[in-house]
Amino acid sequence: MSMSRLEAVLATIDAQADSALTKLDQAQQFATRSEHLAVEGTSADEIATVTVDGTGQVQAIVIEDDVRHLTGAQVAADVLEALRQAQRRLSYHVEQLGTEIYGAGSPSVQEFTRAYRDRYGYEEDEDR
Repeated sequence: MSMSRLEAVLATIDAQADSALTKLDQAQQFATRSEHLAVEGTSADEIATVTVDGTGQVQAIVIEDDVRHLTGAQVAADVLEALRQAQRRLSYHVEQLGTEIYGAGSPSVQEFTRAYRDRYGYEEDEDR
């Protein structure tokens, strides 16, 4: 193998290694930042607000004092409505975060977003 051929092979290997390191860095950024996501949803009557983390799990539930006139079933329905909205909005935030890290149109972003949409649905969050 001539030196120029060897140099070309080494340059290709270096480029592939750089690409792999970039992808690893992006994946680490996404994992770290998505770990710290906190997304809120609120019931239509604004009685319940639910905050979910980056996996869609409940982190906080706030019930307004105005619940005295509601039945337990109505309060429960409000909490579930707020939870579902927070989870739909999480899909939006995952898409935004992925686009910021990987770039628009990235197959990785499309896959993340599809997985979240399939599980939770999708709703843009006008608050952010």
